[in-house]
Amino acid sequence: MPLLKKINQVLVVLLVLLACLLLHSSLKASTQQKKVYRQSHRFAAVDLQPREAETDVVPVIICASEERTGATMATINSIISNTDASVFFYIVTLRDAVKIARRYIEKTKLKGIQYKILEFNPMVLRGKVKPDSSRPDLLHPLNFVRFYLPLLGISHRRAIYVDDDVIVQDIKEWKKQKITKQLEKWMEENFRQNIYSSAMAGGVATPPMLIVFHDKYTTLDPLWHVRHLGWSPDAHYSESFLQEAHLLHWNGRFKPWNYQAVHSHLWEKWFIPDPSGRFTLTRPNSDK
Repeated sequence: MPLLKKINQVLVVLLVLLACLLLHSSLKASTQQKKVYRQSHRFAAVDLQPREAETDVVPVIICASEERTGATMATINSIISNTDASVFFYIVTLRDAVKIARRYIEKTKLKGIQYKILEFNPMVLRGKVKPDSSRPDLLHPLNFVRFYLPLLGISHRRAIYVDDDVIVQDIKEWKKQKITKQLEKWMEENFRQNIYSSAMAGGVATPPMLIVFHDKYTTLDPLWHVRHLGWSPDAHYSESFLQEAHLLHWNGRFKPWNYQAVHSHLWEKWFIPDPSGRFTLTRPNSDK
């Protein structure tokens, strides 16, 4: 009997060890899967100024593609010139534009801003965005960054996203409602069935957002945000009307840094020349 009791005790110990080993393996596999997911969806931090952790800071997320870096810098300049708040900029870009964005900031009047450059991995869009030759500019990977805000690794409870027609004021609620998953669902569905195209609702990134954010928004006074300035080179607003607006938005084909855009002088007052000479304004007397 004593021998049998010892054998049973040994067996119990072995079973406990086996269970611990299986649990450890399971947790390790789960951790590896999460690590792979984070790496495939990563946003690499490149630049960081020291005051990011301030509690009173206003975090602003903005994209900067290589061909439109100057436009991003003009937006940043207009923000810091019209607020007394402490603003921290998260500048999201692709790998080929990281150095360009950093140089633009360090070599101009923007060198004193608080910022962090994040590198977006376009591989997260594989199998989710259907090619559309009618508006290839709308298929730029950075046009979909707003879908992946929780992956930016921002610690702030709320942030403002500055791009086209979207302002995000609660990243926490975004995670809670699994907004990214909902957006990806409609992207994948469109990839398979071609539900919408760039001809609808201003581009391929806007339709899924209109679907997911249906009845989940706060109405603003139209004068607060004047839109559609880039829809036509012939549409003009009164100067007094534009002066009263809080936000001027050249959404559409006709951008203010190119020729045949309306009220481009209001945008150009915030433009900072590119120290590298890559980004230039297209004007009637220019060569480009």
